[in-house]
Amino acid sequence: MKLKQLTAGVLATLMTAGLLAGCGGSSSGSSSQASSAGSAAGSAAESTAENSGGSTDAIDLKIWDSKQKDGIQTICDEWTEQSGVKVNVEVVDWDNYWTLLEAGASGGEMPDVFWMHSNYAQKYMDAELLLKLNDYIDKDDAIDLGNYYEDIVKLYQQEDGTQYAIPKDYDTIALWYNKKMFDDAGLDYPDNTWTWEKMHEVGQKLNKEDGSQYGLVGNTDANQEGYYNIIYSYGGYVINDAHDKSGYDDPKTIEAMNMYGQIIKDCMAPQSVMAETGNADLFTSNTAAMGMFGSWYVASFKENEGASNWGIAELPYHDANGNGQADEGERVSIYNGLGWAASADTEDPDTVYSLLSYLGSKEGQTRQAELGVTMSAYEGTSDAWKSSTDVVDLAPYLDEATGDATLVIMPYSRSTTWAEDAKQQFVAAWQDPSQMESVCKSIAETMNAQLAQE
Repeated sequence: MKLKQLTAGVLATLMTAGLLAGCGGSSSGSSSQASSAGSAAGSAAESTAENSGGSTDAIDLKIWDSKQKDGIQTICDEWTEQSGVKVNVEVVDWDNYWTLLEAGASGGEMPDVFWMHSNYAQKYMDAELLLKLNDYIDKDDAIDLGNYYEDIVKLYQQEDGTQYAIPKDYDTIALWYNKKMFDDAGLDYPDNTWTWEKMHEVGQKLNKEDGSQYGLVGNTDANQEGYYNIIYSYGGYVINDAHDKSGYDDPKTIEAMNMYGQIIKDCMAPQSVMAETGNADLFTSNTAAMGMFGSWYVASFKENEGASNWGIAELPYHDANGNGQADEGERVSIYNGLGWAASADTEDPDTVYSLLSYLGSKEGQTRQAELGVTMSAYEGTSDAWKSSTDVVDLAPYLDEATGDATLVIMPYSRSTTWAEDAKQQFVAAWQDPSQMESVCKSIAETMNAQLAQE
């Protein structure tokens, strides 16, 4: 695995819309590991329960992904067995989730424990609405921030080192494909030898003239799942390391986007169709032969009745050196990760931190993977996630984190309104890829103006 450090802290504002990070659902699994969790996490739970004097009857925990609820509730129930404190896990849909937190931040009541996302973290950290965790972590043998992906740690860390969340998970992007469509066309399945040009070539062969089948699916909303990956694969960038300059007008970025424009033109459904139906629905309805999807889709995809007919491959690469293999930086997966955070005003911070510690400990993170909730941010604990289903082979998602791929943290700045603006401006290029270069340059101009105001 090669990690490309893009930022000392991935920053965003409360009003920035973004993609969900993390995926999952629940599946059966042994509770023996978590019930015998590490001595530090277990001792912390018991100690805080005693020190709190029973003042906390229940912890209110909010998430936005219903597919993860059962697994997370199971892990929390195992913590409850040690602490004696009940945890109520509640799902609130993405839009209402942030409305709820914003209302709490404006004088209402925030949940005790909740997910934090990189798009919103900086706003909450700046306002000191999140529980500061450094003093707790320093005394906690179960949590060593060096055990997590560094980029994800820094998503929830201020420049002065104040930590406001414990990493929960990480996600990568992979290429899903429909085996029957490939078989019917007499084509070999995608594998890790594929370049973007190969995907373009095969995608055209999978199109049907009557519009009943397309080679690939993708739309302007899919930046982490789509064009961000090809941009960095070609050696371009979205934002520079100093977070003060757009990379959309970089020649390599434009080269990558022109390639992506050809894929759009030759392999995908019209943008109007993709915008109306959505990437996932086009793929799962057997209308598109391939699609790039984040690992958070696994929980819902594996439950689809057609899942046994699908396969997963690593993302294509850009063969810049012409040697027929992926060199450093040529196969890229954009990744992101959630954090476990707590309200700064929670009534019993000691007990609340005990839960955060359990969820973030090696044992808790292993359980998260075992239960099929999602890949875990604690390095080395996600292999169990790969084994959480036998419907489809999930290995490519993990291979991108351990093989020849470069993981690039999802690009952000302190205020990331430019990401949504770019999606809107790209609509013209999706409809007419001949405009791609001019659209990229226009996006760069708009983005640079916004960055100058940060």
